[in-house]
Amino acid sequence: MSDAPPAAPPEVAPGDYVFIHQPGELARWIAETERHMEALGEERCCLDTEADSLHHYHEKLCLLQVACAGRFALVDPLAIPDMSGLLALLDRHELWFHGSDYDLTMLRRTYGWEPRVVRDTQIAARLAGFRQFGLAALIHSVFGVQLSKASQKADWSRRPLPVHMMDYAVDDVRYLIPLADHLMRILREKNRVAWFEESCRDLQVDVAARGAEAREDPWRVQGSGRLHPKGLAILKAMWEWREGIARERDIPCYRIMSNKQMVAYAETFEAGGVMNPPAGWRPRWKKEFHDLVASVFREGQGAWPQRVKKPKARLTDPQREHIDRLCAHRDKIAAGLDIEGSLLGSRGTLESLVITGRDAVLMEWQRQLLADGLKMPGPPPGTLL
Repeated sequence: MSDAPPAAPPEVAPGDYVFIHQPGELARWIAETERHMEALGEERCCLDTEADSLHHYHEKLCLLQVACAGRFALVDPLAIPDMSGLLALLDRHELWFHGSDYDLTMLRRTYGWEPRVVRDTQIAARLAGFRQFGLAALIHSVFGVQLSKASQKADWSRRPLPVHMMDYAVDDVRYLIPLADHLMRILREKNRVAWFEESCRDLQVDVAARGAEAREDPWRVQGSGRLHPKGLAILKAMWEWREGIARERDIPCYRIMSNKQMVAYAETFEAGGVMNPPAGWRPRWKKEFHDLVASVFREGQGAWPQRVKKPKARLTDPQREHIDRLCAHRDKIAAGLDIEGSLLGSRGTLESLVITGRDAVLMEWQRQLLADGLKMPGPPPGTLL
């Protein structure tokens, strides 16, 4: 990290933001903001989002926090379905987030929108050498300001929003431009701006690609790969039952039973153990739980799902040695740059590189830094057992 002294925090005026829940208000704010930004020559906006995934079955976007040249707005997407004017304003500028993965996913899902230019202070902080790169940690480190986390898990679909929740929300964008200025100074000093810009573009591509993937058999949750047909049958039945209850009661699925719990039950069922529902469940849920266990037995083996047999590459000893050498080389380079080794490529990424022989899994700046390591002698790609 840079040895630059802490930056001066931006001045905070209580109530310096507006809560917008009517289309006419939003249109006026957009027009005024456009003129304000043109007068100042400012080319950057900030955006953050809040959703209600911890409180409702159907996750939805509940709040957009916007900052443009010192003008702050909390925009209510539950009251204003048409955000095209605001999105157009943001698309005309460089758009800054912090930890934008989830925000980009929700914006794409809700509006079918992908920002034109994304910049992310979390990526900038990691490339600058920060090891604690959560927004609150960075704000405290850079400005000496302690942000409240009191509303972190609040229900953002509630209306009216209390003042303390709105104050919390606006702080997520209030400090982003001053923080970006501080981080970009460090990246310029270290000649890493190109790394940052390429990393932001790579994130956008990754989010878009994940959004386009079709989800097949969503009940095959983490841990299900070790189950056999009998266990998979009860897991599928529990998943479908849980979905129905969560939808009916409009609560998140995890509040009924977590994925980890379901896999544990499936393993018990597979081993012939006793299947008792969790203590504290209402009588109806307990009855339905026993009914679904019985239904799996009635269906019989012919109806049970089969394991998905994915071809798994077995690395040869020379390949493992090559990957170990690459990882050691990566870590040495990262230590010299005072950044985390994973920023230069995870072990999984380097395994893929060795197996396929294609370095396209890396970004250009990563390829340049690892160039000497990529020239290391190794087995021909694709030589798997």
